[in-house]
Amino acid sequence: MISIIKKTKPQEFLGFLAILPFFVIILLCLLDKENYLKYIDIAAFYLSIIVSFIGASYWGISLYTKKIKNKLVIFTVMPAILVVFFYLLEIDALINLILCTFLMNMIILLEKTHFLPFIPNWYFKLRVILNTLVTAMVFIIVLITTSY
Repeated sequence: MISIIKKTKPQEFLGFLAILPFFVIILLCLLDKENYLKYIDIAAFYLSIIVSFIGASYWGISLYTKKIKNKLVIFTVMPAILVVFFYLLEIDALINLILCTFLMNMIILLEKTHFLPFIPNWYFKLRVILNTLVTAMVFIIVLITTSY
C-alpha cells in the first residue's frame, strides 16, 4: 500500500482526491432524502468547476507547445463559456448535471481525436480514469434522486 502511495504523482493524488465530493454527495443523497435537490445543485456546480478546470488545463498546455494551434487555444475557453451559458439559461440542476457530464465526455473525445499529440500520456490516462469514475458517480446520483 505504501509503495503505491510513493509512486503516485501529486497530480494523480489530487485528481483522485477531487472526486471525493461526489462520494459525499452520493452519501448525502442516500441519508438525507429531504435535501436531495440541494445536493443535485451542489453536484452540478462542482462538476461545472471541474469542466472549466479541464479547459483551463489546456490553456497551460497551449502555452508550452512550440507550435500553438488556434483550435487548441479556442478549446481552452469553450468549456467555461458553455458552463456559464448553462447557468445563464437557468437550467434545472439535474439537467445541468447531465449536460455537464455530457460535456465532460465530449471533451475526452476531443482530447483523444484532436489533442492527444499535445498532452502527456499520463495526463490522458488519468483523465480517462477520472472521467469514467465521475460519470459513474453522476449516474448514481441521477438514479438515486430520480427515485424520490
